[in-house]
Formats: sequence, C-alpha cells, structure tokens
Amino acid sequence: MKTGIIVVYHNFVNKFILPCLKSIQDNVSNEKFVCVFDNQSSHKETYKVADYCKNRDDFSYIRVDDQNENGGLTGAWNQGVDLCIQNDCDRIFVINDDVLINDTWSFFSEAVVDDGVIYGPVTNNPGHAWVDKKRRWIFGRWLNKSGKKQLASKNKSRNEDLEQVGFVNGFCFGCTTQTFIENRYDKAHYFDPRFPFGGNETEFQLRLFNLVPTDDNKENKRRLAALEAHKRAFIVPRCFVYHYKNHAWKKGGGANYSQQEFD
Repeated sequence: MKTGIIVVYHNFVNKFILPCLKSIQDNVSNEKFVCVFDNQSSHKETYKVADYCKNRDDFSYIRVDDQNENGGLTGAWNQGVDLCIQNDCDRIFVINDDVLINDTWSFFSEAVVDDGVIYGPVTNNPGHAWVDKKRRWIFGRWLNKSGKKQLASKNKSRNEDLEQVGFVNGFCFGCTTQTFIENRYDKAHYFDPRFPFGGNETEFQLRLFNLVPTDDNKENKRRLAALEAHKRAFIVPRCFVYHYKNHAWKKGGGANYSQQEFD
C-alpha cells in the first residue's frame, strides 16, 4: 500500500522541518509520496528544504507565497490530500513539522485500514487525546496527574491493541484515502476553509463522527470534549512520535521556540 504524507512548515528550517523530513525518509520504508508545503517561509535557508525534496523522487516541495490567501494550514492540507490522491496513495497522514517519527511508525501505518476512522500515535505531548474520562478525573483530582499521560509513554511493553479515544489531535493523524473522499467538507475541500489555522481537525472529526459542527471552534472543541471514547477515533499504542508542540506552521506562531525561528 502506498503512503501519502502531508507536512506544512513556516520557517524553523533547521530546528523542525529538516529533521522531520529526515525521520520520514529513514523510517517510512514502503512506497510513499511526501508533499512538503513551504507556507510563506522567510528563512534564508529554506532552499535546503527545496533541495532535499528535489533530490528524492518521492518528495515534492510546494512553495506558498501568501499563506493567508492560500487558506493557511487548512488550504495546504486540502491541496495535500488532493495531491496524495492524484499520486495513488492508499492512506494519507498529516503531520506537523515539529514531529519526529521513528521505527515504530510501521505499527501506525499498518493500523490505518478501516474507512471512516481517524488514527493517531502515542506521543510525549498527546494534546486532547484520552481513553477513560473517569480515570482522567480521578488522576487529576486525587493524584494531581493527567489521565491522558497513559497515552504518552515510550515503554516498549505498551498494549498492542488499538485504544478508542474521544479525539485525535491534528499534529499527527492518518486515515484511509477513502475516508477523506467520503467525508469531504464540500466538492472542493476536505477540511473547512473557515478554520485556516486552528479547528480544522476538530470540525473534520465532528463530521466524521456524524455530529454537527458549528462555525465556532470553541464550541466544536466543547462538543468533542463531551465525548467518551469513540469507535471512530483510535490511538495506536505501539507507535510513538516525538512532538515538540510548537505552532511553527503558522506565521508568527513560533511559541516557545520563536527565538530559533531563523537559526
């Protein structure tokens, strides 16, 4: 099966995107197509990313000169899904440039088989992923810990069974190509263009779960937060990815690493 991977970046050439692409090159052994969107980077060494892709047949570099006009992160994702479909990919993954994968990726890739399901990996920064809300509340109330940390372990003895969750965070997720085709926002988009930089994966999952999204991202998050574990959202415990948790794909989104944006 051919794997499509969509990566979007904005600056942070040496800190994030180049290590991310190398981790993909080193750890995705099956046939792949990787589309890399340069979202209006002004980094003086962004040519390194273009050269990296040019020197590999299965990497494609796409320069976006005005990311706002292009629809931001969502615009790149929508174009990326189309490109993956055009390149005959059977499953499509979306990852942020601040993610590093490793040899456990094969477990993630092999798990993406069911249509109408969204999959995510285990990570050091799981975001809104959870398994059991009661357990999460008990951890927070009595142990001053987060129950979601059960999805943030690098322990090799992790359970091999997929774990149902209420939400899969957008920094790294995968679906079958058919899932994207069958759950379009409209004829031209897979992700709602009203959410250019945040809330796109939230709105997508509400539709995927047969729930009604709104045009308010906070309300959409609230609706997802009210869900228990969902049969259409799974974490793959045998796959671990390292996530810096930085909004480097967004103009001005350097967050904790902003001083390294142009290093």
